[in-house]
Amino acid sequence: MSILSQIPSTELGTRFTHYGWFCGVVPVYLGNLEGEAPLVAERNGIPEWVLSLATALFRTFVQVAATVAPDRDIQIPLVVTGPIIPLPGGDR
Repeated sequence: MSILSQIPSTELGTRFTHYGWFCGVVPVYLGNLEGEAPLVAERNGIPEWVLSLATALFRTFVQVAATVAPDRDIQIPLVVTGPIIPLPGGDR
């Protein structure tokens, strides 16, 4: 989404309901937190490649960690920092 194709303000607070961080370095919008697969998108203004790079680095870490400690269950590092409160009129 990010710089060129930003998430519309109508989806902030409806489809995407929370602010958060991926791996503590990429600011993201989160949605469907109670579902099996939450929605994750980089925040407006963040280049798409940043989330792609962080995801690739995390996958590499998981593969190495699974080799070293196969009994460990590694979770996706998403931190929810707060709800998105939609502004009146949908402006953001």
